[in-house]
Amino acid sequence: MDNLVILKLGGSVITHKERSPPEINRKSIIRICEELLISDTPLILVLGGGAHGHQPAKKYGFANLSTPRKKRLDGIPEIRYSMNLLASAIQAALSEHQVPCIIIPPIAITKLRNGYIETIYLSSFRSALKAGITVITHGDVCFDAELGAAILSGDALSVHLARELGAKSVLLGTDVDGVLDDNPNRNPDAKLIPTIKASEDNPVLNVTGPSKSIDVTGGMKRKLKELFTLADDNTEIIIFNLNAPGRLRRILLGEPTIGTRIVT
Repeated sequence: MDNLVILKLGGSVITHKERSPPEINRKSIIRICEELLISDTPLILVLGGGAHGHQPAKKYGFANLSTPRKKRLDGIPEIRYSMNLLASAIQAALSEHQVPCIIIPPIAITKLRNGYIETIYLSSFRSALKAGITVITHGDVCFDAELGAAILSGDALSVHLARELGAKSVLLGTDVDGVLDDNPNRNPDAKLIPTIKASEDNPVLNVTGPSKSIDVTGGMKRKLKELFTLADDNTEIIIFNLNAPGRLRRILLGEPTIGTRIVT
């Protein structure tokens, strides 16, 4: 699809990830919506779960492949309820800014097998985008043919959507400036890597630090591996700090800004 932008809103930006019970970061959400107003291209927003996804997912053992099937299935309603709250908050904020949007929850259209995507039905995405409607989707718990239920991360979802829908750009908003050469939790002097060559044997995979908030979906290393698979499709890929005011706006305008670009 021409000019399609897929924007991942990191859960550590749009929620207060360390607070329990989960809280939405409304101040950040409103600022993001205001920066999005300059964009007139087709847009899919992929929400990271943040506190709303990771807290109930951890409670029901989704980080451990040995968690019994029944316990995983028992966790579906609580995770879905929490993610519905988050997605609805984003939809409300966009609607306040007169941006037409709908929510498409992955659980309704996705089949997983051993935690990996087997099928996603995308006709609703195509129809909404063609009608000029922004689509909100998110990391989610989905039914899994082998495990009963598993987590589909926002990163894996972003990559799949980009490939299947022919996205021009995939923008990943996180809580750090991009990919760093060390763990910022241990090393406050960790430096930004402005450009990364997509390769499974890239040594950066062995040294890169995570985002500041650890989650059940794998952190920065898994994020990079997911994104590397897109690089050969001539997709613009940028990881940037969504907490920094103005950076999203500059990227959408095509202006230089701080971040990490993944290239072939």
